[in-house]
Amino acid sequence: ELFGQGLVGTPEDFGTRGERPTHPELLDWLAVEFMDSGWSIKHLLRLLVTSATYRQSSKITSELLARDPSDKLLARGPRFRLAAEEIRDNALAIAGTLNLKMGGPPARPPQPEGLWAKVSGEKTEYVPIAGLDQFRRGIYVVWKRSSPYPSMANFDATARLTCTVKRLRSNTPLQALTLLNDPVYVEAARALARRIERECPAATLDEQLRFGFRLCLSREPRREEVEILRTLFTHQRASGTAASAWDALATTLLNLDETITKP
Repeated sequence: ELFGQGLVGTPEDFGTRGERPTHPELLDWLAVEFMDSGWSIKHLLRLLVTSATYRQSSKITSELLARDPSDKLLARGPRFRLAAEEIRDNALAIAGTLNLKMGGPPARPPQPEGLWAKVSGEKTEYVPIAGLDQFRRGIYVVWKRSSPYPSMANFDATARLTCTVKRLRSNTPLQALTLLNDPVYVEAARALARRIERECPAATLDEQLRFGFRLCLSREPRREEVEILRTLFTHQRASGTAASAWDALATTLLNLDETITKP
C-alpha cells in the first residue's frame, strides 16, 4: 500500500510458487515489531511512513534505473499511480468538496444513465444522490458486482466477485477520457476553479496559477510550467470568459499524470 510493492512481490501467493522476500531479515524484524506493538496497524504504518527509506526522493538516475528498475533495493522513494478510489478522493479533496462523514448508507454519485436498467435479468434503476453525500469517499460508493461503478473500474478497481489481494495497474486511453468527461471530475474541476478564485481573489494571475498548482501537485511549479499554464489561461479567456478559462485550467491540472501519481 505504501511502497507500491511488498518485500514479497507476490502477496497473492506466499507458497512455493511465490517470490522470495527481497529483504528477509527486514521482513522478520517488521513481523516481530508488529507483534510487540500489540498488533497495532497504526503503529506499523507510522513506523513505515516516518522511515528514511519511505521519505526518500522518488527521482531516479539512469545508473539506478539500469541496476534496479523495479526499486526492489529500496534505493529511492515509491512512485506509482493512485488506486481507483484514491484518484476520486484526491480530486474531491483538491476541489475542497470531499465529504469526510463516517459510516451510514452507501453514496450514489453520478454515473452514465442506463447502466443499471437491466442487469442480471432484473430492472434496477440507479438514482444519483444529491447534496453533500455524493462527495463522500470512494469506500462508500455503492457497488453492484454485475455492474461496477464505471469510473473506478476504468482505473482497475475489481468487480469484487472474488477476493483480490493485489490489483494490477494498467494505462489506457479510457482513463484519460474518464478524468476529462466523467461528471464527478468535471464538477471537481469546476469546484477547484471556484476555489482558486475564492481563496486568492486579490492575487496576480501567476500567484493564482501557483496556488492551484500546489493544491494539485503539492510542490511549487517551475518557471516554464507557470508559462505554459499562463498561455493556456490567456488562450481560453480570449475565446470565452474568465470562468471558462479557470475551468479549463483546473481540468488540465486535475488531469496531469503527476496529480494522480503517488510521488
